[in-house]
Amino acid sequence: MVPSALKAAAAFALAAACVHAQAAELKLAIATDVTSMDPQYANIAGNVQVSRHMFESLADLDADGRLVPRLAESWRRTEASVWEFKLRPNVKFHDGSTLTAEDVVYSVGRPATLTSSPATLNGFLKDITKAEALDANTVRFTTATPLAVLPNYLAMVPIVSKHATQGLKPEDFETGKGMVGTGPYRFGKFLRSDRIEMTRNEAYWGKKPHFDKVTIRIMPNNPARTAALLSGEVDAIAVVPTADVARIKQNPNITFYTKPLARHTFWTLNQASDALPQAFDHDGKPLTSNPFKDVRVRKAFSKAIDREAIGSRVMDGLGVPTQNPVPATMFGYNPDLAPEKYDLEGAKKLMAEAGLPNCFKLSIFARSDSHPTDSAQAQAVGQMLSRLGCKVSVEVVPTSVFFTRGNKLELPMLLLATGVDGGDLGVTLEYLFSNPTNNPFRKVNMQTYDSPAFWKPLREALALNDEQVRERKYRDTTRVLRDEVGVIPTELMVGTWAARKGVVLTPRVDERTYAFEASGN
Repeated sequence: MVPSALKAAAAFALAAACVHAQAAELKLAIATDVTSMDPQYANIAGNVQVSRHMFESLADLDADGRLVPRLAESWRRTEASVWEFKLRPNVKFHDGSTLTAEDVVYSVGRPATLTSSPATLNGFLKDITKAEALDANTVRFTTATPLAVLPNYLAMVPIVSKHATQGLKPEDFETGKGMVGTGPYRFGKFLRSDRIEMTRNEAYWGKKPHFDKVTIRIMPNNPARTAALLSGEVDAIAVVPTADVARIKQNPNITFYTKPLARHTFWTLNQASDALPQAFDHDGKPLTSNPFKDVRVRKAFSKAIDREAIGSRVMDGLGVPTQNPVPATMFGYNPDLAPEKYDLEGAKKLMAEAGLPNCFKLSIFARSDSHPTDSAQAQAVGQMLSRLGCKVSVEVVPTSVFFTRGNKLELPMLLLATGVDGGDLGVTLEYLFSNPTNNPFRKVNMQTYDSPAFWKPLREALALNDEQVRERKYRDTTRVLRDEVGVIPTELMVGTWAARKGVVLTPRVDERTYAFEASGN
């Protein structure tokens, strides 16, 4: 007969062993698709979130959006247009080779060769005219003009191994070729539209992550993502579906997280095409002109959108009406820019002045595999524009289709979201709106907005070390963006996450979810 005390001890030990075994692997579900394993192929949310586990940049952003050193332990501006970065010594790639300045020089040049990218990294690199390795651990960058935010730009560019990636195409990375980074996790397997498997990098130069194996499930379907969490199929999910927030909050076995994001949603209006695509008059004839070239039409569309209703009802309180790309706590916020008030009569008056009292027919687009409220937001905006006399068709498509068609300027109006991922408002604005006239690497910009009045204060700001003056210039820039209705901002977003008991997540202002920032309890 086994004493009861021993039985209890054995049971406790078994339970502890089970918890330890479960803690060894983290299964995380994300809402966004992953289109490529090549970390430099496209600056798309799902791609970035996954690649950061395996690849790192010279600088990085912490969970609150502050710039911090990563592969570079320090940097300094030696002249107005010259920077030097010192690499951490003895950092190893996953194949055991040592990171050198030559790898950094190669990594900065490689995105220019990825000409099929739907969201090129060259928006962050175009100002660099020369990158040179001064020694094994020192890189010097020269820029075409003074650039105070170069470290912020370089925080967006993953460093790859020169010898492991030379000659590879983006599609080669899916089989594991070239998946040689310096990050806390090593590549295991990629199953498109399903999962990515990774194992802990035991030779990682920094803090070792808690979990020794990570599986990231790609689950854009909202009910499926919630069901996977509740059933235990996954341990945590990013972007909790708004319809499921209440019951997840009430579940005693699940921890619910929120964090205000440096991320906002906005509508892009095609201002570039001479004839607006997928737009018709009320007799069904294709438009031969582009109404969105008229600022009165753009203002009318903005006034016709009820941001309060979208934030409170469509997004269940997880959206805050905004005219600013950043929250009030972040550098660059403009307190003079109040959210556009819903004003249907004012919108109708502007449309009449523009010679379009009955509006026109058009399609508006959102993504099916991005934020869980994108489709609902688009449906709501479609209904609001119908009150303006517009006949609106709402189309919700996968990210791959959305960006392919958007970059061909085939879409008239589309819902996007962007964040201050570089830790500086100017970095985001410059990347978002750069176009073929000021960025030789960008064949097209689906935002289509381009104005000298916008670019002048922004360019001046990006060169300035004086943060007070730079912030004033940023405010000038966002005021022009509002007055000219370059895009139509709608909501600042609130991020949501949920994890089963025993898993602790770190919410981030960029809405990313990193396994190496998670722990067990």
